[in-house]
Amino acid sequence: MSGTILIIDELATNRIVLKVRLSAAPFRVIQAGSAREALRLVTAEAPDLILANARLGGQSATPFLRALRRTEWPGHVPVILLQGENDAAERLALLRAGADEVLARPVPESLLLARLRNLMRQRNADEELIGQTGAAAGFAEAQAGFARPGQIALFGTDRAGALALRGLIGEATPHRLSCLAIESGPPPAEQDLFVIQLARAQAEEGLRLLADLKATPGTRHAPVMLVLAPDAAQLAVTLLDMGADDVLLAPGGRDEFNLRLTRLLARKRHNEALRAQLRSGLEAALRDPLTGAYNRRHALPWLERQIAGLAHGHRSLAVMVADLDFFKQVNDRHGHAAGDAVLVAVTERLRTHLRASDLLARIGGEEFLIALPDTSRAEAQEVAERLCHAIRATPVVVPGTGGPIAVTLSLGVTVAAPHPGLPPPSLQALLEEADHALYAAKARGRDQARLSTPSAA
Repeated sequence: MSGTILIIDELATNRIVLKVRLSAAPFRVIQAGSAREALRLVTAEAPDLILANARLGGQSATPFLRALRRTEWPGHVPVILLQGENDAAERLALLRAGADEVLARPVPESLLLARLRNLMRQRNADEELIGQTGAAAGFAEAQAGFARPGQIALFGTDRAGALALRGLIGEATPHRLSCLAIESGPPPAEQDLFVIQLARAQAEEGLRLLADLKATPGTRHAPVMLVLAPDAAQLAVTLLDMGADDVLLAPGGRDEFNLRLTRLLARKRHNEALRAQLRSGLEAALRDPLTGAYNRRHALPWLERQIAGLAHGHRSLAVMVADLDFFKQVNDRHGHAAGDAVLVAVTERLRTHLRASDLLARIGGEEFLIALPDTSRAEAQEVAERLCHAIRATPVVVPGTGGPIAVTLSLGVTVAAPHPGLPPPSLQALLEEADHALYAAKARGRDQARLSTPSAA
């Protein structure tokens, strides 16, 4: 993993020691001797992580953290602070001010590097998601409380341990908590957060549980916090590198424990919203904005996959090209707004007569592509005739046009079936066959479906 790390410490010897400790990893290291210089470098160099003394300018690094978090660019930079001694009150204040981790010296080099890698992986994943959606960062700021109730699974070394974790969260919590022993097996479904209490005796079960949570689709985006007993402290490096989102060598008191849970849950919720936004954007890119039917961008790759399935013995695939008859006359007589209303109504009627597994795509002005997996020639003919009848039978009512608008549909149909030992037909060949059948339907008077010659199947 590469990236730029900003080291902040007033003592040059401390900066040199930290730089040497990072020399084995492929990081670019820059240094600052004061908070003011550090803020300038943050703007100029956009570091990927900050490693700093917990005391700057003879006082707590809290003012520096607050100044850093007020800047909107370059987004959230993970910050690890190093305390001269283990001070729980100071650690809590620094975490509240925006530090991502506070470690007391002396910090084992392996633990420091593991936490550094862990935070940089999180940053890279978050920034990639933010970049895909064009959204802004902001999930990491400390909150006054949980944004909304969530579901949290608490795994203790035994039932008593799980109840102890529950006690740390507090009786007044709005969250739905599940208290389980670590050997309980698969976790409850649809959890927002997992907390695992781990002692040396449960090391194997804990590692397996973490691996399962991070590998299972339903839980891989849910953050996981490990709370380690003193005899399991040496597992911290392994757990961080396996994907644990936070590792505590001791709970650190109720306030710190809940603050860390709050931030993990806030990050998860923020990224959930970004993923939903991304899915919505991708869905919009694959849909025709007028009718809501799929467009070519979705339809053609989808058809390619269905055709490839024929080589593996899938049942036949019916492909139809449909065209509204004399649609130009609708636009000329009633205007384009009425034409759009007709297209929307026709799309809805077509969709009503198709299965959820079928494809409906608008591929031109008044042209649609329809595909039906696992459909024989006889079934395809029946569906095509039903579609024609559905459009013919109910004229489209458009306010202001003086009466219902009669619409008819012509359809060209081809069917591809698997032939052992032979390659499946090409997408282009199937579309051409359906087009030729459509031309035949038009030539024979429109308002009908025509099936391609049997040689296509």
